[in-house]
Amino acid sequence: MLLPLGAMAQAASSTPDNSTQTATTSQKTERGEKFAKALNLTPEQQTELKQIRESSREQFKAIKNDSSLTADQKKAKMKELRKSTNEQMMSKLNPDQQAKFKEMRKEHRHHGRGHKGGQDSQTQG
Repeated sequence: MLLPLGAMAQAASSTPDNSTQTATTSQKTERGEKFAKALNLTPEQQTELKQIRESSREQFKAIKNDSSLTADQKKAKMKELRKSTNEQMMSKLNPDQQAKFKEMRKEHRHHGRGHKGGQDSQTQG
């Protein structure tokens, strides 16, 4: 996987022809290995989380390609899927791993968005 789950879920919803998608397979593998090491995942946990991610990725693709859904419906379904995926992944982690995972997600959100103050601090003024 991965950077934190939120990043994975968002990356999973990208299409291969999206010019903003820059992570190669080897980069994703490297992130997954760093993630597994940081959380001290067992081989069984690694397998379970990989299966959850792959299933989620397929579901994201299905939602994205469902022409019967409006953009708002797709957004809502993707948000629901991200929440469900996160819950499934958290259930595979022990309490220490869960705490570390939450911290990693928090740090990633601050770094991944390109601003530290949040949107509100940039739009006020």
